Amino acid sequence: MEIVLDPPHGVPPVRMGMAFEDAVEAAAAWGEVRVSGPFDHDPTVKIQSMGDGFDVLVILKDQKMVNAVDVSCAEEEDSDLRVLYRGLDVFRTPARQLLKMFADEGYRIDETNPEEPVVLDLTIAFSRWTSQEVPLDPEDGLPLYFTAALVSNENPATDNA
Repeated sequence: MEIVLDPPHGVPPVRMGMAFEDAVEAAAAWGEVRVSGPFDHDPTVKIQSMGDGFDVLVILKDQKMVNAVDVSCAEEEDSDLRVLYRGLDVFRTPARQLLKMFADEGYRIDETNPEEPVVLDLTIAFSRWTSQEVPLDPEDGLPLYFTAALVSNENPATDNA
């Protein structure tokens, strides 16, 4: 299975601004769908689509329209899941190499938290956090590859970045 990251538009077939009902239907393309929320302490609605060893979380902060899509890497190394950005598999390309590609394209990278770098102005953030045994980057000891990617409709850039 291939999942394509298309910031800031979404993760097709789910698009930013898509209505709840349409997002539930679209998320079914990735696997079994479960909906959670809203809760008294959190008005966010989450649509979780569970594929074979991976999941995709569609987030609706206002309960009506998609604000973000969070894709996790597959649990198994031999999974056929490919999560692509411009043809590169973001979970099989070393994190440093992927960040360099974004920098070479002119995007600023916020690595204030090296486990969760953000590609500023592109509305995409990555995570290198995992509790599993994975290959580590010899330079910083973090996972060599990203373990999750979040595409949102909010610009993560800040005035001081």
